[in-house]
Amino acid sequence: MINRRQVIRQAAFVAAVVLLCGGVLLAQERRITDGPTRFFETNIRPHLVKHCYGCHSGKSGKIRGGLRLDTKLGTLRGGNSGPAVVPNTLDKSLLWSAINYEDFEMPPNRKLPANVIADFRNWIEMGAPDPRVGDSVEVRSTVSTADIEEGRKFWSFQPLKVETPVFTGSGAPQRESWPTSKIDLYILANQIENGLTPAGDAEPNAVLRRLSMDLVGLPPTPEAIVSFTRNWQRDRQKAVSDAADSLLKSKRFGERWGRHWLDVARYAESSGKEQNLTYPHAWRYRDYVIDSFNEDKPYNRFVQEQIAGDLLPVKTDEQWAENLVATGFLAIGTKTLVEQNQRQFRMDLIDEQIDATTRVFLGLSVACARCHDHKFDAIPQADYYALAGIFESTKTYYGTHRTQQNRNPGPLLHLPVDDNAEKNITPRQLAALEEQLVQKRRELRSVQQEVRKIRSSGSSPGGDAKSVIGKAIRMRKEVGILEIRVDSYNERGEAYSYCMATQAVDRPTNSTLLVRGDIDQPAKEVPRAFPQILSNRPTRIAHDSSGRLELARWMTRDCSPLVARVMVNRVWLHLFGEGLIRTPEDLGMSGEPPSHPRLLDYLAARFIENGWSVKKLIREIVSSRVYRIDSKYDAEKFLVDPENKYLWRHSPRRLDAEVIRDSILAVSGQLEVRRPRASLIAEVGPASVRNGILITTTGGDGPQMGRMNSQRDRFPQGGRRRQGRRFQQNGRRQGQRGEQNERLQRGGVNRQRAGNMRQAQAGTQRSAIEQNAESAHYRSVYLPVIRDYPPRALDLFDFAESSMVVGKRNSSNTPDQGLFFLNNPFVIEQCDAMAHRLINEKRQLRDQIARAFLLAYGRQATPKELSAAIKFMRGFDVGTRSGQFRDNADTDVLRRLSALCQSIIAAAEFRYSN
Repeated sequence: MINRRQVIRQAAFVAAVVLLCGGVLLAQERRITDGPTRFFETNIRPHLVKHCYGCHSGKSGKIRGGLRLDTKLGTLRGGNSGPAVVPNTLDKSLLWSAINYEDFEMPPNRKLPANVIADFRNWIEMGAPDPRVGDSVEVRSTVSTADIEEGRKFWSFQPLKVETPVFTGSGAPQRESWPTSKIDLYILANQIENGLTPAGDAEPNAVLRRLSMDLVGLPPTPEAIVSFTRNWQRDRQKAVSDAADSLLKSKRFGERWGRHWLDVARYAESSGKEQNLTYPHAWRYRDYVIDSFNEDKPYNRFVQEQIAGDLLPVKTDEQWAENLVATGFLAIGTKTLVEQNQRQFRMDLIDEQIDATTRVFLGLSVACARCHDHKFDAIPQADYYALAGIFESTKTYYGTHRTQQNRNPGPLLHLPVDDNAEKNITPRQLAALEEQLVQKRRELRSVQQEVRKIRSSGSSPGGDAKSVIGKAIRMRKEVGILEIRVDSYNERGEAYSYCMATQAVDRPTNSTLLVRGDIDQPAKEVPRAFPQILSNRPTRIAHDSSGRLELARWMTRDCSPLVARVMVNRVWLHLFGEGLIRTPEDLGMSGEPPSHPRLLDYLAARFIENGWSVKKLIREIVSSRVYRIDSKYDAEKFLVDPENKYLWRHSPRRLDAEVIRDSILAVSGQLEVRRPRASLIAEVGPASVRNGILITTTGGDGPQMGRMNSQRDRFPQGGRRRQGRRFQQNGRRQGQRGEQNERLQRGGVNRQRAGNMRQAQAGTQRSAIEQNAESAHYRSVYLPVIRDYPPRALDLFDFAESSMVVGKRNSSNTPDQGLFFLNNPFVIEQCDAMAHRLINEKRQLRDQIARAFLLAYGRQATPKELSAAIKFMRGFDVGTRSGQFRDNADTDVLRRLSALCQSIIAAAEFRYSN
């Protein structure tokens, strides 16, 4: 029987427990509700200081893993592996998983007590309040407001000013007789001022060859030469204008001028740098550029599409797809995929985008202000990070697959309209692939169970165990390849189309100024804005907007004089060999001033006035008298102007690499003018590049692919303006490997061909790039462009460095170039083809030789050249010439004629424009 004293004791005990538990609960409630700041200072900061600052703080001198936990900004941004704390989201906060020993184990020596871990849970779930705002470093700029005001007065930042050319009295007669356009008046005024006079007109065949090479990158046909010469004799001005109109309408125009743009857009089909991985979908941007020039897309629209095409208003899915592809401009640059620090990789990517955008469209090197104020222009470091915030609020889809060395794999975007560039398969073939995938996964699971047993045994694997582990690795690759193939098609077996592109992030953010550009030294946050030197009005970017659309519109409106000057100068450079400004990517203080400032502003104003039409600008320039003058040397004038700065003659210049190769194919009759399907790199699919060899690497995770649903805000005609946007979602099949991205599916890339699949394990495509360059007969603009490994036929003749913005190529003259024409298999093959062509077109030897000169040089052979060629033919030892000829009576003639064709093509006249 329980006595009264025991009852009282038990009741007291229960009451004490209740009071104690209630007290604890009340205490916990008070700790959470006392105030976010107090909660952090009392329950979070002490543990960070005690357990974390030793390896993750600025004062300790250690920033392990790129993670700083002694500042609010460092805690939110995290380190190499991602954000340490994501407010209100436990499963994305790496700090939370680390203190729970789920992946990382922090602190490494001993797990935190359960009550401390509970405090961290409460802190993150309440939004991770953190009062540490005073930890940033103050950076003082050397660029003052007065400096910026003074910088705005620089000539290139001024409004366009169209002034009438001024002539001295002695220039009046020439002013009446020589000019055929207003361009000529500006040129002539500068010549007379400097004691010069222009050369006479060039021969008609030279003018047509110049036009043809400049506008379409191909030599004129003999028939076109005859027709032009006849028209020239009637009316020179009309002959040039009509020929220009015909060439501008040709599809070959976009291929020639599109390649000029690809030079500045640093177009390539691989990432470059240490881990050089292919971009199998870069070709869509290439084709977009070519089509834009052929369509004469207004240049201001062309600019806007490449910076913010994903945000522009559209009416159709076709327009939407084109705009997405256009933003590939921001995605195709170089990338350091081996970079372990994700924050560093991100800032390097943004830096590359800022550099390309400002150099290409504004002619300014804003990226020079990443680590300090600009050394020459009034651009403070804060202006760089104001732009960085715009690009930091942008997601870049570049599509590199995951490999052991690629620590920064990138996703792709699914186009809203499939472009049929990929090969479809039948539903039956798709079903067979899916069944094969199911079977392989079943086999893989069985092998993986064996691997787990081996590892759980604790013994070192050897013998049969090693064989089982090796089998599991091989089967995982096989499954990965099948997943890539299956995920490339819809239920009907139709191939998906993907592109490299950009999208605005859901929550735009400002960037933080980094001391000396160091990600471990954040200073103040900088609001998103544009360079102050180019605008005296406050920037207006909505808090929920990345700012890219505003940037694109600002460039083509407020900055239209500068943007127009940059493009006009670039067009002039490609037609005359030198720009009116000889530093095409630097119109700032460190660049050269224009040689003809009045002419530059006149052409820029005309460019805008004519609706930003590139074709109209080119037509006006090539129709001028100065464009068609002779290139003849004059010793007296050379002493006055050795650089031909005032254009007293047309400067002879070596043809670009692509024009040389395409011209060889054109004169041999082997040029394939149809656009090839996609690209060799797309055919090979995901691969790495080593020593110029493509190595397929489809094992492991393929590139993530962003799918887009049909939701999009459109601008009705004249309606309210909102940002158009599509949202990524998962595709038809979830990825099977690794952790899932909330909106992106993992898987492979389409365009994996069966033959390449079979070679994946063997792993090599032997010299595929060089073989393609030698065997392909389509235009050079469609050849694969792999960073660090351009085709030799192009590299030898100063092909553009695809890792940089190249406004003007080098032009060298080396012994290797001469040897190329004598020994290269491609040249020899085309000379054989040219010999066959001459035999088929002309019966007599003299006529064949004359035809060869007309095809190659665009002119008639002189009597002396004809005699020399006949003598060469008769004395040539056919035994020294091999070729793909049939064994018949004409073989010796073909061999002699082929050798003659090679000597004609190898001459300097063939690769120069006069």
